[in-house]
Amino acid sequence: MKNKKIEIIRDCPFRQTLDVLEGKWKFAIIHSLLAHGTMRFKVLERDVAGITPRMLIKELKDLESHGIVSRKAYATVPPTVEYTLTECGLSLEPVVQAIQEWGVRNRDILNQARVAETVE
Repeated sequence: MKNKKIEIIRDCPFRQTLDVLEGKWKFAIIHSLLAHGTMRFKVLERDVAGITPRMLIKELKDLESHGIVSRKAYATVPPTVEYTLTECGLSLEPVVQAIQEWGVRNRDILNQARVAETVE
């Protein structure tokens, strides 16, 4: 019974999507690439405020393995690497836009929650 329940969860498109896009940084990376197009690693690192290079590498590898981001390395010294959203990644634009619109509509509530966290 337990294995069947796990199998059903894995077959759920909602859960599969959350598995691909989970984490603090993935939507921020996708948002930056949607806004700016192809980006070099260091530019992307500066644009995603607060992310460490190690975490950015990890998240980009994960997004690449799921077909959301493509990576192109150039044989230069030092090495140049560029990241671009794939067609699948570009299809996330309405999702990212909806999240941003939700944040704008609920900005007051979100700011109140943030203030309450710092007071506690």
